[in-house]
Amino acid sequence: MKKETTENKDLLKSLNTSLTDFFETDGFNLSPIEGGASVRKYFILQFQENSRFHTNPVILMYIPQERIDIADNYQNISRYFNRMTISQPPLYEVHRELGWLFVEHAAGHRLDLYLRNTAEEETSRIYHRLVDFLLDLQNRAQLERDCWAFERFFDTEKYLFEFSFHLREQLLENYFHHQLSDTEQEVFTKATLEISKFLDNHLPVFVHRDFQSSNIFYHPASRDNHFQIIDFQDARCGGPMYDLVALLWDSYYSVRKNLQEELLQKFYLNQPLVHKNFSQDEYRQTIDYSVIQRKLHDAGAFVFSFHLTGNDRYLKYIQPAIQMAVEQMEHHSNLNNFRKLLLEILANSHA
Repeated sequence: MKKETTENKDLLKSLNTSLTDFFETDGFNLSPIEGGASVRKYFILQFQENSRFHTNPVILMYIPQERIDIADNYQNISRYFNRMTISQPPLYEVHRELGWLFVEHAAGHRLDLYLRNTAEEETSRIYHRLVDFLLDLQNRAQLERDCWAFERFFDTEKYLFEFSFHLREQLLENYFHHQLSDTEQEVFTKATLEISKFLDNHLPVFVHRDFQSSNIFYHPASRDNHFQIIDFQDARCGGPMYDLVALLWDSYYSVRKNLQEELLQKFYLNQPLVHKNFSQDEYRQTIDYSVIQRKLHDAGAFVFSFHLTGNDRYLKYIQPAIQMAVEQMEHHSNLNNFRKLLLEILANSHA
């Protein structure tokens, strides 16, 4: 964390100097804000007098040049959202050579923070609206060749890659320091291949990829768009339940079991693609397998982020993510050996 703190201070100082030259004034305040598990850095830019932009303050997203592809993806998906009238904070300017994106500050409150002090009844109402929002997003987000999300797929190959890289390499090897034996590798390969093939259901829709409370802003006073979504640059095509699982099995906010069940049923009845193509049993198995795949990916991603950025604040979410995955495995006897393997590694770990 000390290294990360020093680097952040150096970056803040450098940005203040560069922005002063860029705006030809030092009449602004630049304050860092907590970002996600990424190389991106976020700042609130507040002009003391006249703002260069339509609103004041704005968000400055800084992206290092070695990952400038993130800026390209963000801009592409943002333009697509504009064409499809999907609610997002407007993107004002992109300065690719500097790694700068200026974005309107999202309206309202970041959902995970807002929900900390929200009564159960209101929380339920918000989540029902969120499922409506997701259904509307999937309806609006029609195929368009200019949108890069439709060139990327959650298919068997992608799922297997994530199991290999995030689960085996990052989580098991780099975090738990456990090398799979030949027998354990057989268990790992059999289970992950079965899950990956099952989830490759060939009914792709637009998938946000991280449709969770930390990437959703809620504006209670808004009459129309209660929600805005951010952090969508990794969007791709995938199964219609992927974003639903990301929402209901969220590492940053725990959704009550009874509310999960209500919303799962609501989605099943109101998403025509799901209702027409999945029996209830197939739907529930897809949900279970999606939770297993996503949460094990998340656990590995938290490790990867720590090694990449030195930011350790996401490490506390690793074991809860694994536990969510393991709980869903209890419903499937064919995954018993995989479940036992993960629990044994967890029990024997000193991480």
